[in-house]
Amino acid sequence: MDTEYDAIVIGGGSAGLSFARHAAGLGRKVALIERAELGGTCVNRGCVPKKMLWTVADALHRGAGLTRAGLLGPAPQVDMERLCAARGAKLDGIRQSYRETLHEAGVRLIEDSARLTAPGEVTISGQRLRAPRIVLATGGHPIKPEMEGAHLACDSDAVLNWTALPRSMAIIGGGYIGCEMAAIHAAMGVRVTLVTDTDRVLNEFSEKAARVGQANMTAQGIRIVTGCTPEAVREAEDGLELVLDAETTLRVDQVVAATGRAPNLEALGDMAERVSLTEKGVLKIDAAFETSLPGLHAVGDCADRLPLTPVASSDGETLAQQLFGAHREPVDLRHVATTAFVLPPVGEVGQPSAETIFEEATLAPLSAALRADAPQNYWGLGGAETEITSVSLVAEGAHEAIGWAAQMLLHRPDRKSMQRALGVHPSTSEEIMG
Repeated sequence: MDTEYDAIVIGGGSAGLSFARHAAGLGRKVALIERAELGGTCVNRGCVPKKMLWTVADALHRGAGLTRAGLLGPAPQVDMERLCAARGAKLDGIRQSYRETLHEAGVRLIEDSARLTAPGEVTISGQRLRAPRIVLATGGHPIKPEMEGAHLACDSDAVLNWTALPRSMAIIGGGYIGCEMAAIHAAMGVRVTLVTDTDRVLNEFSEKAARVGQANMTAQGIRIVTGCTPEAVREAEDGLELVLDAETTLRVDQVVAATGRAPNLEALGDMAERVSLTEKGVLKIDAAFETSLPGLHAVGDCADRLPLTPVASSDGETLAQQLFGAHREPVDLRHVATTAFVLPPVGEVGQPSAETIFEEATLAPLSAALRADAPQNYWGLGGAETEITSVSLVAEGAHEAIGWAAQMLLHRPDRKSMQRALGVHPSTSEEIMG
């Protein structure tokens, strides 16, 4: 095995794959080390399997609203065996495509665990590899709360690999992961209770958009308990108990902890004490993605950037260009669109806040007239009449529309110019466009 490279990347998720492919494309000798499956969290335990589940949940949710209104017959049931088989086949295909891409690019794929043992040195199975540039792209993992019986709770990794649905579940955590798990499983017929220690869910989003999203979750039949920190998870005769306080206990089949994520930093090995972390516990980096240890770079969820797949992929490519090609700046995080896959989705771009949103509206879509759950839509514009800097959207298709909104915001349109384009009737978009 070769032991000298121009760059070694540890981690074969979105960020690591992007860096390796682009660095090799620039003529550099690159090794990528991955200890588990190629594709990282997104492909194996995150975005892709979640979106596949959400696709089924979305169809069931729309149909259920019509069924309860008496317009459709009985709601269909989920064939979990076929769904799991389709999911597995898709993930296998993606992983194989990554393997082929690395091979075609000339990247040396090493399937092993790696640790930094000196600056510019990585050790695998007792063998030392060296490169002037080491890139950590090790991603993150879900963490559970410090509470009695936390080990009895599933995390999001486990949920996305369930082969059978529980009758009931309690979710601890009101961030977008917990809310997505709640919306998906409620649509698939599970009785869901979501418990959060905050006063609302979806704190990653602006308040009004989040509250409309929360109202839609409640209309979906999800019980939401706010301002509560559960005390314990305990085994019960037929399932589990989630103890909320001295007087309240939930009896459910499954408890899910969606209480945050932490970076995978074991690969730092002997270098851990020489690398600075942020208050969030992720690697502190500069504009060149370099850590406090010269020659050691970090991209993806282990670094101090937004933990989103498009950001990871873009940052991997940007770092490759910075080191071996034409310099370019990292993407401005204000231009990154994000979505919570609840029902309907909540999407935002531009990092809006209550103080910056100058125009907004909550409205009932035409479909609400036919559905018993009557979901609400919402839109908000941030910035000023002379320069729009953010868009918030809660609506069917928001996950698609918000990406186009991000493109629009790059040009900083004023409100009057925006109103010169006309939307489709009837739709939420025409309300925004005026």
